[in-house]
Amino acid sequence: MTMTFVTLVLIEFSKAYNFRSDRRSLFVRPFANRWLNLAILWEVTLLLAIVYTPVLQAHFTTFALTAIDWAIVLGLDSTITPILELFKWLERSGKFGALD
Repeated sequence: MTMTFVTLVLIEFSKAYNFRSDRRSLFVRPFANRWLNLAILWEVTLLLAIVYTPVLQAHFTTFALTAIDWAIVLGLDSTITPILELFKWLERSGKFGALD
């Protein structure tokens, strides 16, 4: 359950960066939004606290993730960006009709 929770949170972070524009690539100035960067940094801090602080672990029923767990979580999270970038590219190339 902890891995599912962490994966879903990280996917939401990836989506936040990807959905800054529905047409422009994520890789065009990816960290240009200072407030988004600060929000994600704060949320990562909270996520790590929930996963690694014993008091919060008891409250949220989480456990400390191992390096292998993190590799799986990050691998699953990394599947989101290519899919969203593909759809942005298809949108830019007119595969879904004319751009408004």
